[in-house]
Amino acid sequence: MQRRQFLKFASLSTLSYYASSSFSFAAQPLSPEQLYAKYVPINKGLAADWLQSLTTREHDLDAAITSTKCSGQLDVIGMTVGGVACGTVYFSGDGRLWIWDIFNQHHEGVVANNKARNPEGLNNISGRQPRERDGANFLIPPSADTHTNGVTQSFLLKTTGQKTRGMNAEDWKNVQFQGRWPVGTVRYRDSNSPVQVDLSAYSPFIPLRLEDSSLPLTILEYTLNNTSKQTQSVQFAGRLNNPLGQFSGNEHLRSTQLIEKSTWKGLLHLLSTDEALNSDEIKKTLDYGTMGLALINDELETTIDTSGKIQTSLELKPGESRTLRFAIAWHLPNLNPSHHCGSRQRHYASRFANAASVLDYYSQHQAHLSDTTKKWVQTWNDSTLPQWLLDRSILTANTLQSQNCLIFEDGRFWAWEGVGCCPGTCGHVWQYSQGHARLFPALERNLREVTDFTIGMKEAGDIRFRGSNGNSSSIDAQCAYVLRVLRDHQLSDEHGYLRRVWEPTKRALNYLIEFDESDSRGGLDGLLDGRQHNTLDAEWHGKVHVLCSMYLAALRAGEELAKRMDDSAYAKRCADIFALGSHKINSLFNGEFYEQIEDPKHTGAIGVGKGCYIDQVMGQFWSNQVGLGRLYKPEHQKTALRSLWKYNFVPEYGAFRQEFKKGRHYAGQGDSGLLMCTWPKGGLRPNFKKHWQYAYFNEFMTGFEYQAAAHMIAERDPDLVRNGLAITRAIHDRYSDKLGRNPYNEIECSDHYARAGSSYAVFLALCGFHFDQAIGLLRFDPVLTAGKFKVPFITSEGWGTYEQQDGHAKISLHYGTLRLDQIELGQRTPSTLQLNNKAINLPALNMQAGDVLTMT
Repeated sequence: MQRRQFLKFASLSTLSYYASSSFSFAAQPLSPEQLYAKYVPINKGLAADWLQSLTTREHDLDAAITSTKCSGQLDVIGMTVGGVACGTVYFSGDGRLWIWDIFNQHHEGVVANNKARNPEGLNNISGRQPRERDGANFLIPPSADTHTNGVTQSFLLKTTGQKTRGMNAEDWKNVQFQGRWPVGTVRYRDSNSPVQVDLSAYSPFIPLRLEDSSLPLTILEYTLNNTSKQTQSVQFAGRLNNPLGQFSGNEHLRSTQLIEKSTWKGLLHLLSTDEALNSDEIKKTLDYGTMGLALINDELETTIDTSGKIQTSLELKPGESRTLRFAIAWHLPNLNPSHHCGSRQRHYASRFANAASVLDYYSQHQAHLSDTTKKWVQTWNDSTLPQWLLDRSILTANTLQSQNCLIFEDGRFWAWEGVGCCPGTCGHVWQYSQGHARLFPALERNLREVTDFTIGMKEAGDIRFRGSNGNSSSIDAQCAYVLRVLRDHQLSDEHGYLRRVWEPTKRALNYLIEFDESDSRGGLDGLLDGRQHNTLDAEWHGKVHVLCSMYLAALRAGEELAKRMDDSAYAKRCADIFALGSHKINSLFNGEFYEQIEDPKHTGAIGVGKGCYIDQVMGQFWSNQVGLGRLYKPEHQKTALRSLWKYNFVPEYGAFRQEFKKGRHYAGQGDSGLLMCTWPKGGLRPNFKKHWQYAYFNEFMTGFEYQAAAHMIAERDPDLVRNGLAITRAIHDRYSDKLGRNPYNEIECSDHYARAGSSYAVFLALCGFHFDQAIGLLRFDPVLTAGKFKVPFITSEGWGTYEQQDGHAKISLHYGTLRLDQIELGQRTPSTLQLNNKAINLPALNMQAGDVLTMT
């Protein structure tokens, strides 16, 4: 049976068991712990073939997120194909561009969606119709058929004797989409057409090269292939309307310029303000700017007209192919001041005068920009890991390519939590994300130096977790700022970075130490106490397992950073407090999982108390990200992770939510996943349910799930590895277009939610990867298929491929540089090394793009 059929059967069997048992539902209502046992069964009933698929590398490399008109819903697929911090542009499953959220209009979600209806009998947090932050765009995903934001574009093929065919599903018998984010591909096939078409869409995306990955630009490459036995005369046209001024009422000022240059031919849409009465005011409107459509660097016969059309003509011999590269650029610099820290402009305004300048830049550097983007996609997907896992690990970083993220004209990075929702690059949300920090480490360093340690830091050392958009601090964010500094340092080729941020880092850690209440002997005990705000939007009190765990990780990070700064006294202070807490935290373990020891002075506060909470050992997750080793008892941690699977993994969510009605809508009937918190041993205090935040505990939120899954995999225990993969695959399955959902939009409190970027940690855990540029260390210790293993990797200055087989290993550097002094492969160091077939020794290895290092 298919997984969903199997789960349905298992769910019905469970209900039959309870129906035939000795107690009566009506006469004897179930206790909360009995309800959890009913709807979160210990036996998950997962199909054997589904479990086997978790670790299988698909033989067909097309087995990524792939849809056809028969197998999926092409119109709900929305892959981001705009530049980093340049707005949201989606690429649909049949090759259309949609959403076009580039006009600086504020709204929550990729689209404002007031059409979603609450599933019968369920209540969201606020008790009203689901908003975008409640999962409206999960319940009813937007589609390319209806959401273009005033932008219409089309591409048309005409061959002799044939009808004109648009590049969409309606005009072709077979249309297939394949996703390899950041590049999407659509294949158009029809036995009645002598010319078949392949389309690739993307914005230049080069890890570590932010300036070339943040262009307001989308590339559309159409490859025309003559499959007939006759020469074909072909006309191919692209059309783009002028959508400028639509929100400000300035449509009457629209005009179009025709441009022919040696590197591109095209058109530039603009608003003509020279004769306008209020031209200065018009230039300040949010939809003021330019858009351009161009055919890049092609000598074919081409005509352009002011209606927005570019047409080219060519002859294709039998079997001949020709690729036409179109580009759409935009330049709308004026940001909405209502949430963006005052009147600001987008970063690209300081680089480019208009959309034509963007097209100039691309056309002059297209070989580097396009070829390197494709090289990255090839590098990422050339692996022995399952394709589904490669896809899911990386695509959550696409929040960078959505309206969730901005870069201001002065270079400051700023973001929402989810699109249009909760401003200020929230520290307790963004700290989960690992993908963006590995792809573009400069963004994280910018946050530390420009926001967290300047705008955000208060006199006492606490940091406003929303920077200039709020005044509150939170304990989990505060711990993570210290840990993120260590990660920044490890991923930085700036030798002065740590010196610049060391003092504020100490202040941030000292603030945390103030929460370390004295024990009965009058000293610190290594655990936090007091009023502790956290990412579930509430103040928890007492000794909170997740926050104490993160505090211990922050102390270890502080010790490590202090050593690197030759601050031995502070290193000792951190080590001494850590030693106390590493022992004391055992008092929170109940034999199966860690509990919150609540403060009796705050019995009215919400918390988790005796619940099994998804983040209970999150400090160890962070320790794994930065190579700090084990924080406290491994057997306790592993048992806690096993309990998370046992008590929190729901194989069929629909039945669970019919009983536990409160919560937002990020999953539905037939979906499976890891709940935020359950109370399998009792202890769910009725007072908790009086708080609106209680609803969180009944939800699946992918960023939390990935965190737990990555930690399970990192433990290397076979059962935990399987469970971690199953949690990750459950997310992948519930974001399938075959269920009518957009695979590229993971939702939590609005769309493209930042926390989902923790999916990259699952990939890191499977690779056993650790890199520390400051000490020149590179480590691989694969969890899966160690006998024959091949994966991509990113460091601070380059990226490439690592592979090992039969006692031999190889590092191929495809981009940038790599400087190493230490290499660890599993628990060993290589005995022999050859760089480009020439014997070398460590330390002081320097690799350039194209170099190959082989090791025994």
